[in-house]
Amino acid sequence: MFFYLKHRWHIALLATGVGGLFSWQFSAFTHLTTSQWSLGVQIGIGLVAGILSLLCDGALHEIFKRTLGQTYLEEFHRHGRVVLGRMRWPEYIAGGLMAALAEEPLFRGTLLLAIDHGVLGIMITSLLFAACHWLRREFLLFWLWAMLEGMWFGLLMVATGSLLTPMIAHGLHDIVGYRVFQAMIRDRNFA
Repeated sequence: MFFYLKHRWHIALLATGVGGLFSWQFSAFTHLTTSQWSLGVQIGIGLVAGILSLLCDGALHEIFKRTLGQTYLEEFHRHGRVVLGRMRWPEYIAGGLMAALAEEPLFRGTLLLAIDHGVLGIMITSLLFAACHWLRREFLLFWLWAMLEGMWFGLLMVATGSLLTPMIAHGLHDIVGYRVFQAMIRDRNFA
């Protein structure tokens, strides 16, 4: 669902605004920087976590490629064409902003804090996050992928006490990740 919103930059920006207002209404941004660490450290943690998230994506891709072989690669390319086929820089940026300013305040800033600040909250919000990123049954591996990402972003929120860190990590992940995955889809030798 969210993948389709991010396909068109103007729709992604509208969804970001609506999601941001919704999250503001439910006080999601009160935990924006409520960490014991300085703002600079929180930003640094978010950037490092975003890079680690991208590296984990690469590792997962390699694991799936080696264990599932051609079946996975065909699914990866088919899914990539559906999701990323026509995206360009405006969509990368708008999609990253949507991830940071709408998805994170909703899933980590509102739902995670409303459910539970620990493992239970991380698990439930990760499942909800994955459900919102699930396109079709044949793309089940990508649902699992989104669930793992949701767990990572939830862990960041709980560990740092700051919504800013998963916002930065998720925004960076999506902006850079869209571009990298699109390059992988266009050049089958790269994937």
